[in-house]
Amino acid sequence: MKFVLLFIFSICSLSLCAQISGSSSPKDISGKRVQRKDKAEIMTKISVGGNYQTGNTEKSGIIGTASIASVDSVKELSANGGFAYGENKSCVNQREYKLGGQYDYHPLSAFSPFLRFEFYSNEFRKINYRCSGLTGAKFRIYRKEDHCDYSLSAALLYDLENYTEDANQPNKERLRVSIRPKIRQKIMENIFLSAEMYYKPNLAEFSDYMIYSIFNLNFKVNRYIFLKASYEYEYNNRPVTASVKKTDTLLLGSLGAEF
Repeated sequence: MKFVLLFIFSICSLSLCAQISGSSSPKDISGKRVQRKDKAEIMTKISVGGNYQTGNTEKSGIIGTASIASVDSVKELSANGGFAYGENKSCVNQREYKLGGQYDYHPLSAFSPFLRFEFYSNEFRKINYRCSGLTGAKFRIYRKEDHCDYSLSAALLYDLENYTEDANQPNKERLRVSIRPKIRQKIMENIFLSAEMYYKPNLAEFSDYMIYSIFNLNFKVNRYIFLKASYEYEYNNRPVTASVKKTDTLLLGSLGAEF
């Protein structure tokens, strides 16, 4: 039933945007028509770095990420993945996997509906896997070329969680709301600050909620190479078991390439 509601909400979101856009080009936040990009632009990023975590994993390790996106004025298709791994004296003390894929309709306009799928796995949080489906829209509050971009997203989120055997808990599914403010601001030449926060309460019980926030400082060495410093904060008010901590933090320094 929850998946059916998510599907219906997806169709309504895309239909609403189609009615707003009509046969003409969509508008950006200034009210000007968005210049059409008939040829899709392909963007790829990869990065690898070292991190230190506190919470359920209080050790250092390595993190790798990769993403690819195809963007034009009508649609954006993107996929991303990442892993975290660490060990001490041949004993694994950190292992996490993330995968995601997203479709955005009119990504350059002030109003942009999207569909997204996510996969997450972390045995140290007693989660074999979490499969999530999201549908919602991004509202661009303000954008100025390459200097800044402020937006607010709202989505309906379906979670299906499968737990490890030692969690001794039945698998669960939840229907959540996801609210995400996001900013990207140019600080100096080739230096950018970005921040985003997700608030995800359970629709059936608002005291069951999750918070995830990430702050990035990016320095573009040249056209292709960048350095990044990140801080991540994650809070789960209703973890799988009492042995799982509610709060996890991460400090990350990485080197990446984009082309």
